[in-house]
Amino acid sequence: MTVFGFSGDPFSNSIGDSFFNGLFGVFPIIFMVVFGLIIFAFIKSGMNYSKTSNTLKDLQRFASQLADDPDDDTAERLADYLRGIDSFSIERTRMEPFRVALGCYQLIMESNSIREETKGRVDRQYKRLGILDGEKFADEAPPRSRSSSSHHDIHHNHHDHM
Repeated sequence: MTVFGFSGDPFSNSIGDSFFNGLFGVFPIIFMVVFGLIIFAFIKSGMNYSKTSNTLKDLQRFASQLADDPDDDTAERLADYLRGIDSFSIERTRMEPFRVALGCYQLIMESNSIREETKGRVDRQYKRLGILDGEKFADEAPPRSRSSSSHHDIHHNHHDHM
């Protein structure tokens, strides 16, 4: 007897069984794809953190040299260093590299011992990387978890009463 074009017993579970067997065969593939994406995200995050840390160390070295003796040679090397960077990420959770970069910029621009041409080169690199555009984020506090917001509220209320 044929029912709805299926041959065999219409009350047989063989169609449902093959569907679930195929479904369970796909689960390991989906699991591996999701697991692979998670691993990829962790590796990418680690690489970005490492890149940011290296940039911070380099900028701190420039800042130290510029604070001790702001000279044209150090400013030129900073401009060359910045030219070699493709992008300068400004992360609200990790503002230290950005703040150090702005400090270097300020030391260079306020120095009388650095030539105007060099200041112009440094300024162009900062603008190209968007560091000066991100200045509005420099004074913002990093995002905090809800549990630590009471300290911020106390600090904020202190300013309101002054």
